[in-house]
Amino acid sequence: MRFTTFSLAAATALLLSSGLLGSDAALASTCDTTKCVFPACVCPSEKPPKGMDPKTVPQFFTLTFDDAIQAATVPVAAALMSQQRNPNGCPMKATWFAQTLYSDYALIQQWYAAGNEVADHTMNHIGTPPAEEIIGNRKAINAFSGIPFAKMTGFRAPFLNYSKSTFDILAQEKFQYDSSVNAIPTDAYWPYTLDNGVANDCWNGICAQPISVPGLWEIPMHAITDSDLPTAKVISMDPQLEGTSDQVGTWLKNNFNRHYNGNRQPFGIYLHPVHVGTSTAMFNDFFKWAAAQPDVWFVTNQQLLEWMKNPVPASQLAAQDYMKCNVAAVGKEICNGMDDTKAGAIDSKLLEACNFPTGPWSTCYGCPKTIPTTADPVPERVVAAGQAGYRTPVPANCAMEWWDPVAAQCLCTSANCTFTDVSQIKPTGTSPSTASPTGNPNKPNNAGQLTGSLATLAVAAVAAGIAQLL
Repeated sequence: MRFTTFSLAAATALLLSSGLLGSDAALASTCDTTKCVFPACVCPSEKPPKGMDPKTVPQFFTLTFDDAIQAATVPVAAALMSQQRNPNGCPMKATWFAQTLYSDYALIQQWYAAGNEVADHTMNHIGTPPAEEIIGNRKAINAFSGIPFAKMTGFRAPFLNYSKSTFDILAQEKFQYDSSVNAIPTDAYWPYTLDNGVANDCWNGICAQPISVPGLWEIPMHAITDSDLPTAKVISMDPQLEGTSDQVGTWLKNNFNRHYNGNRQPFGIYLHPVHVGTSTAMFNDFFKWAAAQPDVWFVTNQQLLEWMKNPVPASQLAAQDYMKCNVAAVGKEICNGMDDTKAGAIDSKLLEACNFPTGPWSTCYGCPKTIPTTADPVPERVVAAGQAGYRTPVPANCAMEWWDPVAAQCLCTSANCTFTDVSQIKPTGTSPSTASPTGNPNKPNNAGQLTGSLATLAVAAVAAGIAQLL
């Protein structure tokens, strides 16, 4: 965990003393657009892609969480998300940079099944992490939460501590993006690719490193400032810790307006759930205020990058497949992280409870004999293949939402499988909706889940009774 606060004046002084002042802008300006060709390569820029008029582009709003997904943290996230919807009626979604240490694998799966994004944050919350921390985290989550590797494409370094080798590892493992660098008003860039190196955090010397990772995206974390003065305090994470609710609420609105009335770079709130405390109401008031502005869309980092690859005006965003919210209508309760029968409980009586010294957790896919580690992120199961009670992993030809690991059966084998468009369901989650055939059964659009699922997920988290500490 980490929240970063520093003075804008101090940062400027550091850049001056190190000779790096202006390096960010210089690096951005030296990116040759005749060689860096959109969308495979994107230069750092404060302006929207493809020369679009800022007034016509969506104002994207990303909410991200860091660290363990567990009974103590999921209700915090749910309380921050359940009240907001996008202009097309789809519920607010978020990205969670998850570590496996102290996490409940069943809750990781349920977070993803509710339409949210799960990204990598290392197994043991290690800054400047070695390869095994990054690789092991994805392997363990894939094995015990059932999330496909292709859906876990993002990374954030614990403590925001990274190095050139971090990007090399991400490239080797075919990650889509990193989101570990800070952006201040002088280097407030839209997402860009690392073909020509890092253009943020130049104060730490990273911009001078010979980094070239073609196609790997960087999604800068746009810091919150407490004023527009040179002496402004710059806050990268957990702004609620830096002032009263009234003060922070004002800072958030002022910073949002700088984005919204300027070049509309994505606006972000980056939180550790354990630090939210009594600030839920303040954040919800701010989210409601922001959502009331025209063309504001809450998105995951993956949704943001889908737009970056093929940008469209805000007037066309609702029609994009990645912004829709069609949820698998399975019809029978299977162990898939969802409340399939809408009975108010997720995977009721289907989860296996696994007990280890670091704390208990549950899974749909069979408990391992030993706790996952960097040396062995996917230990042998207690019940092996071929034995009675074996839980079969999700195969490559079936989506997690449709796979029954107990019966080893895919419940969607044709294009006639049914999905529910939850954009038509009222926020209470009480209105009926008609399921209708749509889409490719093995590539369902799970961009959304009814708002009621967040409440169900929060109840499941509390009921799990996990008492781990971050």
